[in-house]
Order: sequence, then structure tokens, then C-alpha cells
Amino acid sequence: MTKEQLKLYCEAEFENIEKVLLQINAVVKPEKEYSAVDLAAIATFIHNVYNGIENILKRILVYEGLAPKDSAVWHKDLLKESLAKGVIPDSLYGSLLEYLSFRHFFVHSYVFVLKWDSLKPLVKNIGKVFETFKHSAQSRIEA
Repeated sequence: MTKEQLKLYCEAEFENIEKVLLQINAVVKPEKEYSAVDLAAIATFIHNVYNGIENILKRILVYEGLAPKDSAVWHKDLLKESLAKGVIPDSLYGSLLEYLSFRHFFVHSYVFVLKWDSLKPLVKNIGKVFETFKHSAQSRIEA
């Protein structure tokens, strides 16, 4: 993969994540009672955003010759390696761990156990987390 290919891939992922963020904003409204379908949609969108972030991190590390090792904990190892190599800042690591934890919950549970009180902080912070991530990733790609 060339640097230009990496840039194009990441830009496409950024665009996809931004589309998902628009969908979150379309569903989430103040003072709204959320149905199970609404909560499932919101959870899916959060999951999509985190998966997009992981995809970008994987591509950056692979480009730099630091391919993540396949293991039962590769998702967490990806974040640790991204932090250790300076792809993400310390300030973002904890937030991404929260989204990783949610990802694990989402993949291994049933949607009827979703509660708005659990999703609300993730939704509230997702735009800021993404913008911080995007800035950090773009700085790395452009370097």
C-alpha cells in the first residue's frame, strides 16, 4: 500500500463515519422516549463509528509495518499499539477503550437489553471523540 492509497482509504472511512454520525443525530432527539428499535439503531451506529476507527488504525499500523497480531484480544492490542506508536494521543485512549467495551457488549448481547442511560454518554461524546481521532489520524497520515 502506498501513502496515497492509505490517504484515500482513510478519507473514505472518514466520510462513512461522518454519514453515520448524521444518522445518529437524526435519531437522537432531546426528551425523546426511545423504542427498542431506536436504541438498536443508535447502538448500531455507535458500533459502526468504532469499527470505522478500528479500520483506520489497522490500515495505519499495517502501512507502518506494525500489523496487529491475530489473537483473542487483538481489538485491545490494536488500541495499545496505536497509543504506544503515537497514532492516538493519551487523551483519546481512554475514550476509545469505552467504545471498545461497548463494541464487545453490543456484539455479545441482545438488543432488548440496551438502555438509553448507557448509550447516552457514548452518543454525547462520539462527535468529539471522532473529531479528535480524525485530527490525530490525519496528522499521522500527512507526516
